Amino acid sequence: MSRVVVLSPLPEEAVRGMLSGVLEGREVTVEVYQGDPGPGLEEAVRGADVIIGDFTFRLPIDARVAEAARGCRLIQQPSIGYQHIDLEATREAGIPVANVGAANAVGVAEHAVMFMLCLLKKALYFHNKTAAGEWGQQDIFTLGLYELQGKTVGIVGMGNIGREVAVRLRPFGCRVLYYDLVRLPAEKEEELGAEYAELEELLRASDIVTLHVPLTPETRHLIDRERLGLMKPDAYLLNLARGEVVDEEALAETLQEGRIAGAGLDVFAREPVEPDNPLLKSDRVILSPHVAGGTNESRVRMLQVTIDNVMRVLSGEKPRFVVNGVE
Repeated sequence: MSRVVVLSPLPEEAVRGMLSGVLEGREVTVEVYQGDPGPGLEEAVRGADVIIGDFTFRLPIDARVAEAARGCRLIQQPSIGYQHIDLEATREAGIPVANVGAANAVGVAEHAVMFMLCLLKKALYFHNKTAAGEWGQQDIFTLGLYELQGKTVGIVGMGNIGREVAVRLRPFGCRVLYYDLVRLPAEKEEELGAEYAELEELLRASDIVTLHVPLTPETRHLIDRERLGLMKPDAYLLNLARGEVVDEEALAETLQEGRIAGAGLDVFAREPVEPDNPLLKSDRVILSPHVAGGTNESRVRMLQVTIDNVMRVLSGEKPRFVVNGVE
Protein backbone atom coordinates (compact mmCIF):
# COMPACT_ATOMS: atom_id res chain seq x y z
CA MET A 1 0.00 0.00 0.00
CA SER A 2 1.45 3.38 -1.04
CA ARG A 3 0.41 6.65 0.59
CA VAL A 4 0.26 10.03 -1.20
CA VAL A 5 -0.11 13.11 1.00
CA VAL A 6 -1.19 16.33 -0.72
CA LEU A 7 -0.40 19.68 0.89
CA SER A 8 -1.88 21.91 -1.82
CA PRO A 9 -5.40 23.19 -1.06
CA LEU A 10 -7.31 20.90 -3.41
CA PRO A 11 -10.44 18.76 -2.88
CA GLU A 12 -9.52 15.11 -2.31
CA GLU A 13 -11.89 13.96 -5.07
CA ALA A 14 -10.16 16.31 -7.53
CA VAL A 15 -6.76 14.96 -6.54
CA ARG A 16 -7.92 11.40 -6.95
CA GLY A 17 -9.32 12.32 -10.36
CA MET A 18 -6.03 13.88 -11.44
CA LEU A 19 -4.10 10.86 -10.21
CA SER A 20 -6.56 8.30 -11.63
CA GLY A 21 -3.97 7.05 -14.10
CA VAL A 22 -1.49 6.58 -11.28
CA LEU A 23 -3.96 4.85 -8.97
CA GLU A 24 -5.41 2.42 -11.50
CA GLY A 25 -4.57 -1.12 -10.46
CA ARG A 26 -2.52 0.08 -7.48
CA GLU A 27 -3.13 0.07 -3.77
CA VAL A 28 -2.67 3.78 -3.13
CA THR A 29 -4.30 6.05 -0.58
CA VAL A 30 -4.60 9.79 -1.16
CA GLU A 31 -4.86 12.22 1.77
CA VAL A 32 -5.19 16.00 1.52
CA TYR A 33 -3.84 17.84 4.56
CA GLN A 34 -5.90 20.95 5.30
CA GLY A 35 -4.43 21.92 8.64
CA ASP A 36 -1.77 24.37 9.72
CA PRO A 37 2.02 24.23 9.91
CA GLY A 38 3.39 22.57 13.01
CA PRO A 39 2.86 19.23 14.73
CA GLY A 40 -0.22 18.41 12.67
CA LEU A 41 1.73 18.74 9.45
CA GLU A 42 4.59 16.65 10.83
CA GLU A 43 2.17 13.88 11.76
CA ALA A 44 0.41 14.07 8.38
CA VAL A 45 3.60 13.44 6.38
CA ARG A 46 4.89 10.67 8.62
CA GLY A 47 4.94 7.43 6.64
CA ALA A 48 4.10 9.10 3.31
CA ASP A 49 5.55 7.53 0.15
CA VAL A 50 4.98 10.69 -1.91
CA ILE A 51 4.25 14.23 -0.79
CA ILE A 52 2.75 16.73 -3.24
CA GLY A 53 3.80 20.12 -1.91
CA ASP A 54 1.78 23.27 -1.36
CA PHE A 55 1.68 25.58 -4.39
CA THR A 56 0.56 28.44 -2.13
CA PHE A 57 3.73 28.04 0.01
CA ARG A 58 1.58 28.24 3.16
CA LEU A 59 2.84 24.89 4.45
CA PRO A 60 6.64 24.96 4.64
CA ILE A 61 8.64 21.76 4.61
CA ASP A 62 11.25 22.62 7.21
CA ALA A 63 13.75 20.44 9.06
CA ARG A 64 11.13 19.03 11.46
CA VAL A 65 8.73 18.14 8.65
CA ALA A 66 11.56 16.64 6.58
CA GLU A 67 12.63 14.49 9.50
CA ALA A 68 9.05 13.34 10.09
CA ALA A 69 8.84 12.41 6.40
CA ARG A 70 12.11 10.42 6.40
CA GLY A 71 11.61 7.42 4.14
CA CYS A 72 9.42 9.36 1.71
CA ARG A 73 10.36 8.59 -1.89
CA LEU A 74 9.54 12.01 -3.36
CA ILE A 75 8.42 15.52 -2.46
CA GLN A 76 6.88 16.79 -5.69
CA GLN A 77 6.36 20.55 -5.69
CA PRO A 78 3.65 21.40 -8.27
CA SER A 79 5.25 24.74 -9.15
CA ILE A 80 8.55 26.19 -10.28
CA GLY A 81 9.28 27.85 -6.93
CA TYR A 82 10.27 25.80 -3.90
CA GLN A 83 11.68 28.38 -1.49
CA HIS A 84 9.41 27.08 1.28
CA ILE A 85 11.22 23.72 1.22
CA ASP A 86 14.43 23.28 3.23
CA LEU A 87 16.64 21.62 0.63
CA GLU A 88 19.45 20.87 3.06
CA ALA A 89 17.07 19.19 5.52
CA THR A 90 15.48 17.09 2.78
CA ARG A 91 18.95 16.09 1.58
CA GLU A 92 19.86 14.97 5.09
CA ALA A 93 16.62 12.99 5.26
CA GLY A 94 17.40 11.40 1.89
CA ILE A 95 14.22 12.66 0.22
CA PRO A 96 14.35 13.85 -3.42
CA VAL A 97 12.60 17.19 -4.01
CA ALA A 98 11.40 17.94 -7.54
CA ASN A 99 9.70 20.91 -9.14
CA VAL A 100 8.00 21.08 -12.54
CA GLY A 101 11.02 22.04 -14.60
CA ALA A 102 10.33 24.40 -17.46
CA ALA A 103 6.54 24.00 -17.42
CA ASN A 104 5.81 27.72 -17.03
CA ALA A 105 8.80 29.12 -18.91
CA VAL A 106 6.86 30.20 -22.00
CA GLY A 107 4.16 31.97 -19.97
CA VAL A 108 6.68 33.92 -17.89
CA ALA A 109 8.78 34.83 -20.94
CA GLU A 110 5.75 36.15 -22.79
CA HIS A 111 4.72 38.14 -19.70
CA ALA A 112 8.20 39.70 -19.55
CA VAL A 113 7.99 40.83 -23.18
CA MET A 114 4.49 42.16 -22.52
CA PHE A 115 5.85 44.23 -19.61
CA MET A 116 8.62 45.58 -21.84
CA LEU A 117 6.20 46.71 -24.53
CA CYS A 118 3.69 48.17 -22.07
CA LEU A 119 6.37 50.23 -20.34
CA LEU A 120 8.01 51.47 -23.53
CA LYS A 121 4.66 52.31 -25.15
CA LYS A 122 3.15 53.82 -21.94
CA ALA A 123 0.23 51.49 -22.56
CA LEU A 124 -1.45 51.82 -19.15
CA TYR A 125 -1.12 55.60 -19.11
CA PHE A 126 -2.75 55.99 -22.52
CA HIS A 127 -5.41 53.38 -21.78
CA ASN A 128 -6.46 55.16 -18.58
CA LYS A 129 -6.41 58.57 -20.25
CA THR A 130 -8.46 57.43 -23.24
CA ALA A 131 -10.92 55.44 -21.09
CA ALA A 132 -11.52 58.63 -19.07
CA GLY A 133 -12.52 60.43 -22.26
CA GLU A 134 -9.30 62.43 -22.51
CA TRP A 135 -7.40 62.59 -25.81
CA GLY A 136 -3.77 62.34 -24.74
CA GLN A 137 -2.17 62.19 -28.16
CA GLN A 138 0.04 65.22 -27.52
CA ASP A 139 1.44 63.59 -24.37
CA ILE A 140 3.82 61.51 -26.48
CA PHE A 141 5.99 64.60 -26.83
CA THR A 142 6.48 64.96 -23.07
CA LEU A 143 6.30 61.31 -21.96
CA GLY A 144 8.13 59.71 -24.86
CA LEU A 145 7.03 56.59 -26.73
CA TYR A 146 9.69 54.03 -27.57
CA GLU A 147 10.36 50.96 -29.70
CA LEU A 148 11.75 47.69 -28.37
CA GLN A 149 13.82 47.33 -31.52
CA GLY A 150 17.43 48.28 -30.91
CA LYS A 151 17.17 48.25 -27.13
CA THR A 152 19.71 46.41 -24.96
CA VAL A 153 17.95 43.91 -22.72
CA GLY A 154 19.82 42.37 -19.80
CA ILE A 155 18.60 38.96 -18.64
CA VAL A 156 19.67 38.06 -15.10
CA GLY A 157 19.40 34.28 -14.83
CA MET A 158 19.75 32.29 -18.04
CA GLY A 159 17.85 29.18 -17.05
CA ASN A 160 14.76 27.86 -18.82
CA ILE A 161 12.83 31.12 -18.49
CA GLY A 162 15.74 33.41 -19.33
CA ARG A 163 16.43 31.46 -22.50
CA GLU A 164 12.77 31.65 -23.54
CA VAL A 165 12.93 35.43 -23.08
CA ALA A 166 16.04 35.60 -25.29
CA VAL A 167 14.32 33.57 -28.01
CA ARG A 168 11.35 35.96 -28.02
CA LEU A 169 13.54 39.05 -28.23
CA ARG A 170 15.35 38.02 -31.40
CA PRO A 171 12.57 39.09 -33.80
CA PHE A 172 12.52 42.52 -32.12
CA GLY A 173 16.14 43.18 -33.02
CA CYS A 174 17.34 43.66 -29.45
CA ARG A 175 20.87 43.31 -28.18
CA VAL A 176 20.67 40.69 -25.44
CA LEU A 177 23.12 40.56 -22.53
CA TYR A 178 22.88 37.92 -19.84
CA TYR A 179 24.37 37.13 -16.45
CA ASP A 180 24.29 33.74 -14.80
CA LEU A 181 26.50 31.90 -12.34
CA VAL A 182 27.17 29.36 -15.09
CA ARG A 183 28.09 30.75 -18.48
CA LEU A 184 26.46 29.05 -21.47
CA PRO A 185 28.58 27.24 -24.07
CA ALA A 186 29.61 29.48 -26.97
CA GLU A 187 27.34 27.64 -29.41
CA LYS A 188 24.32 28.18 -27.13
CA GLU A 189 25.12 31.88 -26.81
CA GLU A 190 25.26 32.11 -30.60
CA GLU A 191 21.97 30.22 -30.95
CA LEU A 192 20.22 32.58 -28.51
CA GLY A 193 21.96 35.70 -29.80
CA ALA A 194 23.06 36.52 -26.26
CA GLU A 195 26.31 37.97 -24.91
CA TYR A 196 27.63 37.17 -21.43
CA ALA A 197 28.29 40.10 -19.09
CA GLU A 198 29.09 40.42 -15.41
CA LEU A 199 26.11 41.65 -13.40
CA GLU A 200 27.40 45.19 -12.82
CA GLU A 201 28.31 45.58 -16.50
CA LEU A 202 24.86 44.32 -17.51
CA LEU A 203 23.11 46.79 -15.21
CA ARG A 204 25.10 49.72 -16.58
CA ALA A 205 24.56 48.82 -20.23
CA SER A 206 20.92 47.67 -20.34
CA ASP A 207 17.84 49.65 -21.30
CA ILE A 208 15.71 46.91 -19.73
CA VAL A 209 16.80 44.47 -17.01
CA THR A 210 14.64 41.38 -16.47
CA LEU A 211 15.15 39.06 -13.48
CA HIS A 212 14.73 35.29 -13.75
CA VAL A 213 16.68 33.77 -10.85
CA PRO A 214 15.51 31.48 -8.04
CA LEU A 215 15.31 32.86 -4.51
CA THR A 216 18.33 31.69 -2.53
CA PRO A 217 20.36 33.28 0.28
CA GLU A 218 22.70 34.55 -2.45
CA THR A 219 19.96 36.14 -4.59
CA ARG A 220 17.97 37.74 -1.76
CA HIS A 221 18.21 41.50 -2.44
CA LEU A 222 20.46 40.77 -5.40
CA ILE A 223 19.16 44.06 -6.79
CA ASP A 224 19.78 46.42 -3.90
CA ARG A 225 20.18 50.18 -3.64
CA GLU A 226 23.77 50.11 -4.87
CA ARG A 227 22.99 48.00 -7.94
CA LEU A 228 19.89 50.04 -8.75
CA GLY A 229 22.24 53.02 -8.77
CA LEU A 230 24.20 51.43 -11.62
CA MET A 231 21.21 51.45 -13.96
CA LYS A 232 20.65 54.18 -16.55
CA PRO A 233 18.04 56.83 -15.66
CA ASP A 234 15.94 55.81 -18.69
CA ALA A 235 16.15 52.07 -17.95
CA TYR A 236 13.41 49.73 -16.74
CA LEU A 237 13.59 46.88 -14.20
CA LEU A 238 11.36 43.79 -14.47
CA ASN A 239 10.96 41.25 -11.69
CA LEU A 240 9.20 38.03 -12.62
CA ALA A 241 11.33 35.88 -10.31
CA ARG A 242 10.66 36.30 -6.58
CA GLY A 243 9.86 39.50 -4.73
CA GLU A 244 12.77 39.23 -2.31
CA VAL A 245 15.29 39.27 -5.16
CA VAL A 246 14.76 43.06 -5.19
CA ASP A 247 15.07 45.40 -2.23
CA GLU A 248 11.55 46.84 -2.57
CA GLU A 249 12.20 49.82 -0.31
CA ALA A 250 15.23 50.80 -2.36
CA LEU A 251 13.30 50.31 -5.61
CA ALA A 252 10.42 52.49 -4.39
CA GLU A 253 12.86 55.27 -3.48
CA THR A 254 14.70 54.92 -6.78
CA LEU A 255 11.44 55.24 -8.73
CA GLN A 256 10.18 58.15 -6.62
CA GLU A 257 13.41 60.03 -7.23
CA GLY A 258 13.27 59.30 -10.96
CA ARG A 259 16.62 57.53 -11.01
CA ILE A 260 15.22 54.81 -13.31
CA ALA A 261 12.35 55.14 -15.77
CA GLY A 262 10.06 52.45 -14.38
CA ALA A 263 9.47 48.85 -13.38
CA GLY A 264 7.30 45.85 -14.16
CA LEU A 265 6.55 43.63 -11.17
CA ASP A 266 4.74 40.30 -11.06
CA VAL A 267 6.11 39.31 -7.62
CA PHE A 268 6.41 40.94 -4.22
CA ALA A 269 8.26 40.31 -0.96
CA ARG A 270 4.91 39.85 0.80
CA GLU A 271 2.10 38.16 -1.11
CA PRO A 272 -0.72 39.05 -1.31
CA VAL A 273 0.87 42.46 -1.67
CA GLU A 274 0.20 44.78 1.27
CA PRO A 275 -1.96 47.82 0.45
CA ASP A 276 0.60 50.22 1.97
CA ASN A 277 3.41 48.96 -0.27
CA PRO A 278 4.75 52.20 -1.83
CA LEU A 279 5.27 50.44 -5.17
CA LEU A 280 1.49 50.33 -5.59
CA LYS A 281 1.34 54.12 -5.66
CA SER A 282 4.01 54.72 -8.28
CA ASP A 283 2.85 55.85 -11.73
CA ARG A 284 6.10 54.43 -13.12
CA VAL A 285 5.18 50.80 -12.39
CA ILE A 286 3.10 48.15 -14.10
CA LEU A 287 1.91 45.41 -11.73
CA SER A 288 0.40 41.92 -11.85
CA PRO A 289 -0.43 39.54 -8.97
CA HIS A 290 2.13 36.73 -9.51
CA VAL A 291 0.29 35.35 -12.54
CA ALA A 292 3.01 35.35 -15.22
CA GLY A 293 3.46 31.59 -15.09
CA GLY A 294 -0.21 30.82 -14.55
CA THR A 295 -1.44 30.52 -18.11
CA ASN A 296 -3.92 27.75 -18.83
CA GLU A 297 -1.27 26.02 -20.91
CA SER A 298 1.36 26.32 -18.15
CA ARG A 299 -0.98 24.92 -15.52
CA VAL A 300 -1.74 21.90 -17.69
CA ARG A 301 1.99 21.30 -18.19
CA MET A 302 2.67 21.65 -14.44
CA LEU A 303 -0.07 19.16 -13.65
CA GLN A 304 1.26 16.75 -16.26
CA VAL A 305 4.79 16.92 -14.85
CA THR A 306 3.49 16.42 -11.30
CA ILE A 307 1.42 13.38 -12.24
CA ASP A 308 4.21 11.93 -14.37
CA ASN A 309 6.73 12.21 -11.53
CA VAL A 310 4.37 10.61 -9.02
CA MET A 311 3.73 7.79 -11.47
CA ARG A 312 7.45 7.31 -12.08
CA VAL A 313 8.26 7.05 -8.38
CA LEU A 314 5.36 4.72 -7.57
CA SER A 315 6.53 2.55 -10.47
CA GLY A 316 10.04 2.33 -9.05
CA GLU A 317 11.66 4.84 -11.43
CA LYS A 318 13.67 7.95 -10.61
CA PRO A 319 11.88 11.31 -10.65
CA ARG A 320 12.72 14.11 -13.05
CA PHE A 321 13.56 17.74 -12.23
CA VAL A 322 15.12 16.99 -8.82
CA VAL A 323 16.37 20.24 -7.27
CA ASN A 324 18.14 19.05 -4.09
CA GLY A 325 20.59 16.56 -5.58
CA VAL A 326 19.08 13.43 -4.00
CA GLU A 327 19.00 10.53 -6.47
